[in-house]
Amino acid sequence: MKRIFTLAAIAATTLTFAQNGAQDKTNVEPGHVLSANLTASNPGQFGISYEREGKSFFYKDSNKSSSTLNLSLGAMLYEVGNYEFIGGGYIVEVGNRTYYGKQGEQFKGFYSANSLSYGSIEFDDTDAGAKIDGTYSYFSFFSPEIGYKIRLGNFVIDPFIGAQWKIEIKGKGDIDNHNVDEWAFRGGLKIGYKF
Repeated sequence: MKRIFTLAAIAATTLTFAQNGAQDKTNVEPGHVLSANLTASNPGQFGISYEREGKSFFYKDSNKSSSTLNLSLGAMLYEVGNYEFIGGGYIVEVGNRTYYGKQGEQFKGFYSANSLSYGSIEFDDTDAGAKIDGTYSYFSFFSPEIGYKIRLGNFVIDPFIGAQWKIEIKGKGDIDNHNVDEWAFRGGLKIGYKF
């Protein structure tokens, strides 16, 4: 079963990053969007997000794709038996978006996205006399999401939902990866400005 999920994850990542040979022409100038990012997941995230419309980090020239970079503070709830511990750290994500809007309206509306992620959460907490000290780290190449980007002039509102498959790095200290789910739901909101 795990092999099926792994093959499905690799196939979906390949399809998301596949380049479309026939490019549509657009009347909209590509730009840059800087946003505040709030993501509900495990770990949860709060940070800044940068989107480069048009030319992508992954493709030379694309008028329906853009690249994203998220730098976030992360918070995570770690449960062991009847104990709950809260840790904090950082999360870095770099990815690509593909928009499905009409010609001339390329960088708003429905989109699909995927990102490469790395997160490191440190724990130094006590709950009911039980102390925990350690680090939880993960890498993810499969973080598909769908969203709808709303533009009101240069103001941008960007709600999204998705999932993330985390490849967990062996925990340090008291952290055991068996207590953390590899799959995590993601839902969030980005509010920013296009310049």
